[in-house]
Parts: sequence; structure tokens; C-alpha cells
Amino acid sequence: MAKPNVIVDGVKGLSSPTEAATVLAGKPSVKVIEVNFDGGGSGYLELKDRRSVVWADVLDNMRHLKQSVYAEIDPQTGVITEVLVPLSVKVGIITPLDNADVEVELIVSQAKHYLRRSNPDFQKLLDSLKKAKDENEDVLVTEDPNTHDIIDIRPNPNPIVPAEVIAPKPVSEAPKLVPISPQKAQEIFNLVKSKTCCPASAKTPCIPFLYPDDGCWGRAHEMCRLLIKAGVQPNKVWIYGSLKAQTTNNPNCIVNWGWHVAPTVHVSGSGILVIDPSLFNSPVTEATWKGVQGDPSAVMVPTHASVFYRSFGGSFVYDADYTQTNKVLNTYRNQLKLRSVSPSGPPPYIKCLTKPVGVQWFGTIGPNSTGCWYTWGWPAAWHVFWTIMPITHCPGEPQLTWTVEVERANETQCTYWITVKNLTDDPVRFEGRYDILSR
Repeated sequence: MAKPNVIVDGVKGLSSPTEAATVLAGKPSVKVIEVNFDGGGSGYLELKDRRSVVWADVLDNMRHLKQSVYAEIDPQTGVITEVLVPLSVKVGIITPLDNADVEVELIVSQAKHYLRRSNPDFQKLLDSLKKAKDENEDVLVTEDPNTHDIIDIRPNPNPIVPAEVIAPKPVSEAPKLVPISPQKAQEIFNLVKSKTCCPASAKTPCIPFLYPDDGCWGRAHEMCRLLIKAGVQPNKVWIYGSLKAQTTNNPNCIVNWGWHVAPTVHVSGSGILVIDPSLFNSPVTEATWKGVQGDPSAVMVPTHASVFYRSFGGSFVYDADYTQTNKVLNTYRNQLKLRSVSPSGPPPYIKCLTKPVGVQWFGTIGPNSTGCWYTWGWPAAWHVFWTIMPITHCPGEPQLTWTVEVERANETQCTYWITVKNLTDDPVRFEGRYDILSR
């Protein structure tokens, strides 16, 4: 059965930070924010928990948009211990797997979702999924944010507004694009990538490229809007299959998709290139784009840039006023924020990285924090230059500064003490780089 300490509901309001000693079962006075839910429930965010500031931001954002949230609450203290974003979806194909788990298609979602046999509520959740599929119900599905294992399903109190669905148009109707130069292609790639969200803050109108798990159709539509505004007419390319893409921006170093989409442009001398900052750092050929997604038999289909969503069966949904686009981007901005303050921390994930030559270590530093690292055993005769380079993307402002101090440890060796200061409200991962100028 569902956890008794879970609320899935809309947010009625959040209080200002206040001192609360008696509320929290006699604990020493701490600053809290009280969260009131539409159904009458409530919980508290303890501001000494670094996650609570981001959780409050997500909860208030979803309050404004009248979206339901998933919150786990300690029944003894009333403290909120987990916040997740339910997906507002319909249930598609339910596929039993060889290991007795179940793969579940959610519409609209590109990610692969699973119901695990090990879940104590497996049968109840499976029955709810089957009912939602058979009756074409709108439901709220909450899942583990990293594995996409389904943990909760409920009726959606705010049913999905039906979108305009239009029968397929012939592929030939996708417009023939005017070629642009390779330099222009890189320029527009850089333009859209510059909209990358800072992970733990993810402010509108940034694009959550650093949450590659889901939401590609919203990212692609917003990228097309930006390209058209910049004077470049794109198309889109859709791919369908059993897709697996390696990434440093998921804690498991891989994402599993049933489909994916990105804008395309025609580039002089190169043909059709794909613009996809969730996978690449520059425009790439369609063959390269398909190749990194791990399914040689996957099917690719081109469409107009105006197609917001293309189903596997070929029906089109449009979003001319970008209302649906903004909802998708908002959902996955919130997912990115929540993941960034979870135990996994912000992307990129160190276990997914290969240490380049000249990098001594990878580090992580909390928001507005200062930390010190040391590295010992260096020959004192060498002239070594140290650089701290952020690897968490956060365009628009400086992130880190650092100082280097040196200790003469013995006759021949020295130790470098490197103090790093985070100038931002976001946690930042970084490389500790060195260069030996002389020996």
C-alpha cells in the first residue's frame, strides 16, 4: 500500500521563515517554513537542511502553476523529508520483462519507466496502471528520480487539457532548408547551449539540458523558437527505438529512452546536422546522433519544426503559443533542481568522468562555501601552476575563485594547499588542474 506519510496534493501556501521549537517535537529552536497543502495537510521545511531552500523554491513554483507535488513527511515531527515532482501523464503500453519487472510507457515521456517486482505495492500499482490505461485516465505518476522506478500513482485532480492532434503529413512536406555556413551552425549551437540551466537554481527561461532523462520535446521546441528568432529555419528529427545514451549528467551515467527529438539545420558542405546540447558540444551528423543512442535498428523521421510532439504511430501535436513547451520545461527544471540537492548532487557526476591529463582531482563545493584541498609529494624544484576549473555548467556569472599556498615539507618536496571559494548559490563540481612549467 502507499506510504502513510506521503501527501500528493497541490500547494496552498508557504509561510515566511519562522522560529519553531514546539512544532518540531521539542527540538531546539530552528527556522522553518510551513507548507500547507490544498487538502488540509501540512509539513515543515527545516532551513538548516540545505535541500529545504531548493524544495521551497520548487513547491512555490508548483503552487503558482497549480501542479500537484509529492511530499514525504515525518509523522513524529511533521518535517518534510522528501519532495518529488509527479508526472501528469496517461498510461501507454505495459510490457512484462524477463526478470518479472514491468516496463511502462507514459504519455508524454521519452524516458523508460519501470515497476519493480520488488516493490511491496507491486500488484496494487500494476492494477492502477492497467486501469488508467484501459480507461484512458489522466494520472499522477511519481518515480525514483534516478532509476525511474514507479513508486506512486494517483488520479490527476487537474486532468490534462486535450492538445490539438493532427493526422500525419507526408515527410516530403518538411520544408527544404536553406543552407547555412559551418560557422553559423556553431554560432546557433552556442546560442541555444548558452541557455543551459544552473542545476540547483534553474531559473526561467533556461533550458534543462543537464537533465537528459526526459523532456526532449520541450527542449527541442524551445530551441527551434530560438533558432527561428535568430533567422535560421530548422526542422526536427525524431528517433524511435530501444535507446541508451551514455551521459555524465545522470548519476547512473546512462539514460534509457523510447524516443528522442532534436532540431536539425542544413549546413553547407556537411548536409543535415543535428543541434542537441543534451548529447554533444557541437552540431553533428544524423548518423553520429543516431550512433550514440545505442540502437542501430532505431527509426528516424524528419518533420516540420512546428511539430511539438510526434507519437510513435505518427500523429502530430502542435504548440504554436508555446504553452505546453513552457510546462514541459518547467517540469524538468524542477526535476533538475531536486536532483541537484539530492544525495547524488549536481551534474556532472564524477564516477561518469574520465580524468583528463593534467587534472589532479575532481572536487565538489557547496553553495557560498569555502573549502581547502591539499596535494603533497611534489618536487620542490618544479614550477607548478594550479587552476580550478568549474565543470558544473552555470552560464552568466563567475562561479569559483581560489588561492594557492605552499608548504616546504622536507628537503626535496612540497605540499600545495588550495583554497576554493564558491561565489554562487549552487553547488559546483570542479577540476583541480596543474601544469608543470619547468622541472
